Amino acid sequence: MTEFDFIVVGSGGGGATVAKALSEAGRRVLLLEKGGMMKPGGESKAYSVIRSGVEIWLAECLGGTTVVTMGNAVRSSVSRGLEPFFEEAERELGVVPMPLEKMGKTSREMLSLSGEWVRMPKCIDFLKCRSCGSCAYGCPHGAKWSSLRYVEEAERAGCRVMTGSGVRRVLVENGRAKGVEVEGGRSFGSRAVVLAAGAIESPRILLRSGISAGRGLFVDTFVTVGGLKRGAGFNREVGMPFYLKREGYLISPHYSSLLLGLMKCRGIAASPQDIVGLMVKISDDPSGVVTEDSVIKLTTGSDLRKLEEGRREAKMLLERMGVDGSTIAEVHPRGAHPGGSCSSAVRSAEDPETEVEGLFVSDASVLPGPFGLPPMLTIIAVSKRLASMLLGRS
Repeated sequence: MTEFDFIVVGSGGGGATVAKALSEAGRRVLLLEKGGMMKPGGESKAYSVIRSGVEIWLAECLGGTTVVTMGNAVRSSVSRGLEPFFEEAERELGVVPMPLEKMGKTSREMLSLSGEWVRMPKCIDFLKCRSCGSCAYGCPHGAKWSSLRYVEEAERAGCRVMTGSGVRRVLVENGRAKGVEVEGGRSFGSRAVVLAAGAIESPRILLRSGISAGRGLFVDTFVTVGGLKRGAGFNREVGMPFYLKREGYLISPHYSSLLLGLMKCRGIAASPQDIVGLMVKISDDPSGVVTEDSVIKLTTGSDLRKLEEGRREAKMLLERMGVDGSTIAEVHPRGAHPGGSCSSAVRSAEDPETEVEGLFVSDASVLPGPFGLPPMLTIIAVSKRLASMLLGRS
């Protein structure tokens, strides 16, 4: 059995961060990724959808969900002591507030409606950005940061990267992690294992390894509310350029092609450039459960009240900027930021070791819910802290 110092499972924001830091420190690291490498601009083909009451969208590929994010890099206060790690991540990702000059005409018009909008911090190189509206499908211009850059740096430092390698379980001997078994039966040994496979797969790996996990799932439930404003061209603008943060929910400009289908179902003739939308994202109750073969995430009464409050404000803002109120529709509830499902399986987000010595978790699953903000920067900061802790121990 091939031996490593560390095995990292998952190549998204958490796993790539840990693998890079450990490899650059001279440790022998194996990075395992269940998905494959996608072509630039075609990363949306890696999406999978889980039907669970609230529809959950995941990207299974090298780089994970970071390749299909909007490039949002917001700090949170979910975990203590992250300041230096946030600062380091922001430097490496090139985080800047969304520039006014890169906003499209519809976004600028929307921005003028309220002095409460906050410009979204973005990890986008705006010298390369073409404002094509394709962030959520994978950037075709190489402008948006993704954890693929950390994976490449880890490889240059000696990390071994294996795609198409879903992990079945963690190998445990005398209460200590000794490696992993990959689907198909092959095993790899190590002194420590870091699970960063996301809030759906990480708890499943723990469950298959005999460790209790899977409760406390949140998904940052959101709906997109939108309608017609002829010739707006909103579909070709950078998504989520700014946001309003309310008690329990967030509102941000968001184009969804699903709105076009809703218009057609109602007999309303429209094209993509005629649609203007706002996302209402709530801090949903961490009431979901992940099992080995299912995900249950329903909308609670509290969630419904937050969604309704956000809907009303979103509709008012849309009508104020000239969207035809009779055309306003709403996309069904979805979630793209699952988290929390391993929060009870680790000591804390600050010290994410499980009951098994040498087995750690470093992704959104360790963040206690509710959350309600884009989590990528927080995941990277938490993972930088874990890598620092692991290097201090070794």
